[in-house]
Amino acid sequence: MNPMKIFVIIPTYNESKSIGQLLDTLSEKVFKKIPNHQMGILVVDGNSPDGTANIVKTKSASHSNIHLLVEKEKRGIGAAYASGFKHAIKNLGADAVIEFDGDGQHDPNDIPRLIAEFDNGHDYVIGSRYIAGGAIPAEWALYRKLLSQLGGLTAKLVLGLPVNDATSGFKLSRVAGFAENLPLDENQMLSKYYAYKIHWLYEMISRGAKIKEIPIQFLERRSGSSKSTIRDIFDSLYVVLALRFRKNKSPKHKLS
Repeated sequence: MNPMKIFVIIPTYNESKSIGQLLDTLSEKVFKKIPNHQMGILVVDGNSPDGTANIVKTKSASHSNIHLLVEKEKRGIGAAYASGFKHAIKNLGADAVIEFDGDGQHDPNDIPRLIAEFDNGHDYVIGSRYIAGGAIPAEWALYRKLLSQLGGLTAKLVLGLPVNDATSGFKLSRVAGFAENLPLDENQMLSKYYAYKIHWLYEMISRGAKIKEIPIQFLERRSGSSKSTIRDIFDSLYVVLALRFRKNKSPKHKLS
């Protein structure tokens, strides 16, 4: 296989306590385990007042594969990823993009496992918390568990999506034929927030993406507090219903 340009896209807002260490871990440790591809990082910052962007700028001065996109304001995680996808595809020549949290809840060492499945021919590789071998933090309160599971379970039951973790935030998407055709403009998105994950999953499946879920251990935040709210449950229900009424037949898929 020819080397591909793969970018890890990290949306941030007030992540100054964790972003520097994450960038070091990716550039100096994880990427060295992936010698067959050209790895890069794109941080999409929502104009954080705590200096997150300045830390990224400092790191990018000594690492040419670290890029920064600063938005005028925080618009929602879905909107941030949409901006990141467009920038990575149009300006950086990405062949694949990885969605990755900047708050320490995803393990960087799982990235090579996503890429291994991409190399095996999968178009959409999902880090799943809800298959054998996957897990969420045991100390989570009940409402966090509901936030985490309800939207994805509803999407699976109502839309027939053939995955166990429809709201995972740790995924790899092939660009050609798939990520490049996602609804990336704000007026095309059903949600600018966490429920964008359901919409994009539906679109990928509708385009015949070959999907693979791999188990991941979802970690507790190392610093700060969760940005998830009860609003995200209602947002997920809205997206599921909007797609259900749009849907004429079950989306075709290639699941393995």
